[in-house]
Amino acid sequence: MAHGRVLWLNVMTHEVKRISIINIHQATAKRPDLQRRVNTQIQAEMKKSEGRRRIMRGDLNAATSRTGYSISTKYHFEKVDTQFQEFIQRTGGSLIQSEAHARKDLMGGASLDDVKSATLDHIITWIFSNDDTAEMRAPKSTVH
Repeated sequence: MAHGRVLWLNVMTHEVKRISIINIHQATAKRPDLQRRVNTQIQAEMKKSEGRRRIMRGDLNAATSRTGYSISTKYHFEKVDTQFQEFIQRTGGSLIQSEAHARKDLMGGASLDDVKSATLDHIITWIFSNDDTAEMRAPKSTVH
C-alpha cells in the first residue's frame, strides 16, 4: 500500500440528493510528494461538482496526534500532517476523528517505554449540517 488507493462513488440518496463517498488509503508518510498529488487530484475532482455533499473516510496516513515515533521520521510526519490539515482547510471540510489512536505498535516506540501510536483513520465531510450527522464515540483501546 505504499502508493495507496482511492475509491470514489457518486451516488443518489433516497431523497434524490447527490453525494460523493470517497474511501481512501493514502500513500505512506514516506511519500509526502505522492500524498500531495493525491490531495491535489481529489481537490480538482471536487471542483468539478462544487456544492455536492461529500464524505471521505479511510486511512489517510496523516495524523492530528502521534506518540512514540523516532526523531528520524519527524520531518516526513510533520510534512504529511501539515499537508492533511491544509487540505481540510482549503477544501472547507469538517474533520471527524476518533478519540483513540487507531494505530498502535507496542514494540515500535522510540524507546522501550514508548508505545508508537497515531490517529490515522479519519472522516471528513463537506456540506453537512449538524442535523445531517450523528456523533459516535469510538471505543477506547485497551491493552492486555
